[in-house]
Amino acid sequence: MRNWTLNRYFLRMYVVSFLSTLLTVFALIYLIDLIEVSRRGRFEDLGFSAAALFSMLRVPSFIGQAFPFIILFSSIYTLLTLNRRLELVVARASGVSIWQILLPFVVGSVLIGMVATFVYNPLTAYTRTLAEDLQATLARGGDLASSDRVPWLRQEGDGVQSILGAKTVARSGTVLGDVTAFVMNDEGIVKERIDASRAVLSDRFWTLEAPRVTRVGYRPEFPAEYKLPTSLRPEYVEQRIADPEAISIWQLGTKIDVAASLGFNTDAFRMQYHTLVAQPALFIAMTLLAATVATRFSRTGQSGRTIAGGVLAGFVLYVVTFLAKALGSNDVVPPVMAAWFPVLAAGLSGVTILLHQEDG
Repeated sequence: MRNWTLNRYFLRMYVVSFLSTLLTVFALIYLIDLIEVSRRGRFEDLGFSAAALFSMLRVPSFIGQAFPFIILFSSIYTLLTLNRRLELVVARASGVSIWQILLPFVVGSVLIGMVATFVYNPLTAYTRTLAEDLQATLARGGDLASSDRVPWLRQEGDGVQSILGAKTVARSGTVLGDVTAFVMNDEGIVKERIDASRAVLSDRFWTLEAPRVTRVGYRPEFPAEYKLPTSLRPEYVEQRIADPEAISIWQLGTKIDVAASLGFNTDAFRMQYHTLVAQPALFIAMTLLAATVATRFSRTGQSGRTIAGGVLAGFVLYVVTFLAKALGSNDVVPPVMAAWFPVLAAGLSGVTILLHQEDG
């Protein structure tokens, strides 16, 4: 009964610390992104509310990338607070081991990781799709593209050959944003260029809305729309242009199968899938790393050094995870190995250090 009460107390403190840190990071990222969106002026004709909505839809994606650090800092803060109140000292003196103390933190990390993977990730994918759709529909000018690299698609329809590029994709490959198309003549030479903020895929043609049509030797034209023939299917477009991080974990399995059937390299999608599956274990590893620097009794003046040690550990793990993800997405190492190696390395390192601190 005593341990159950203590575990509930530690778990409650950890969850409250996590939620407080999450709200703080959310507000900070939202403010920074809103300032950046306003500075670039892409929604200035639509007013502040459009820019605020656009930033609000983008922030969940950024928060998802910051989750491991939120877990790390929440764990460090909670353990330091318990240390300053001497509650950890009292618990250890009463015969509670470090593993019993960390049990509610590990349970909390697993629960948060499950929610982040299977609930928050689909929400993030949905809001990111809405943001890209809003950007493609309402944005005018500026540069808020989701990617600096423009994927190009060669297509043909009704005897018309063209090359189509876009920076954003939404609605399962049927809506493109920041579109540029080059239409070829029979000799394969570009005869006109079309730029549009949005393109919608219908049956056998793209509808480019409010485009700028440029032909050699003529002034630019601005028709209401431009219909570009195509034989591309939405599945093909999405696999070529979509960012794997913008796809829900519930849809990644299907997208991997579709990409394989179309002959595409599926490593980027598989890497994202295994990264999401490994996320609860990554949160546990972050908690163990936090425990290595925050469970020892420390005086007030030593808190800064403890926090610095935790930040350094988190930064090293972030670099390793980033490199592993790059290697796994580019077919250098198997995606499952790239996703789980940083998690296992961090977790085993944390356990080893804690065993050394506990037993000497």
